[in-house]
Amino acid sequence: MGKNMSNQFFFLVIHSSSIKSFLMTDLLVSTGMYYGLKIISHNEWISIIGCLVGTETYKRILTFYRKVCL
Repeated sequence: MGKNMSNQFFFLVIHSSSIKSFLMTDLLVSTGMYYGLKIISHNEWISIIGCLVGTETYKRILTFYRKVCL
C-alpha cells in the first residue's frame, strides 16, 4: 500500500428519497400485507410468506413502472 492510499477517505451519500422509498416499501407495505393476510387467513406461516412475496412483487412492479412509464 503506497503513501497516497493511506490518506484517502470515502464518503457514501444516501439520498433522502432512497430512505423514504425503503421505509415505504419494506416497512409500511410489508406490515400492511402481513396484518391483512393474518386477518384473512389466521395462519402465521401464510402471513409471513405472503408478506415476503408481496413486498418483492410490489418492488418489481414499481421498478417496471418506473422504467416503462417515466
